[in-house]
Formats: sequence, C-alpha cells, structure tokens
Amino acid sequence: MNLTIKSANELLGLPRQNKMTMYVFAFDVDGTLITNDDPKRQNGVVSSNETEHVDIVYLLKILSKCFKNITIVVWSGGGEQYARTIGCRLGIDQYVDKFMSKIDYKLLCDKYNVIAIDDIQDTALGNVANLIVKMK
Repeated sequence: MNLTIKSANELLGLPRQNKMTMYVFAFDVDGTLITNDDPKRQNGVVSSNETEHVDIVYLLKILSKCFKNITIVVWSGGGEQYARTIGCRLGIDQYVDKFMSKIDYKLLCDKYNVIAIDDIQDTALGNVANLIVKMK
C-alpha cells in the first residue's frame, strides 16, 4: 500500500516546484549602500550610521538572514577591493556572500537570476530586475 501525504499547498492546487529557485541580490556601493556626497567620506570614514541609506543596508541584512534561496553580492564600478573595503567599514561583510566589480556583471548574469539594486536609473545590470533606490 502506497500512502502519499499531500501538503496544504498541493491540496489547494497551488503551483509547486521540486527545486528552489536561487536569486542573487547585487547591491551597488556608491549612492546605494552609502551616500555619494557625505563629507566624512573624504576622510575615508564610512559607516551605516553616517549614511542616509541605512534602510538599504538593513534590507541587505534582512535578505541575508531571512531567506535561504538568496545570495548577497556587493559590487562597485570601483572594483572588488573597493566594494570589500566599504562592506567591512559598514560592518556588513558577515552578510555578504561575494564582493565583486560591476565590470563582471555578465559573468554573474550568465549563471544566476540577478536582481540588481542601484541608484542610477539607466543601469540595467540585473537579468531579472533592476531596482532603483529612492534616496538620490
């Protein structure tokens, strides 16, 4: 005798999938995680408390902690090392899976479902969605 227990969603006839779809959320640095015009940045001082973009930093942390099918990338046109440096200064490196240069966006999009979060509205680096922050 073969007894199969159906899940609540299956009983309702809702769509199902056998494998979780993975997504990459790629956060830009300048103008997105940190403000472009903070005078303190000229001295190399950057923290999430000193930026008006605290909500975006918080979003990054929430996505990282609460969802198992998300990878967090922080990238910058200034390169991987710059993105890593700012990530460490913001104290978000523990939430970030990978730091990258934006120049390598195609490598990411060729392999993954990418949702890019940026401050520049004509930027289209994500292959799923391009979300533009309001703080500019």
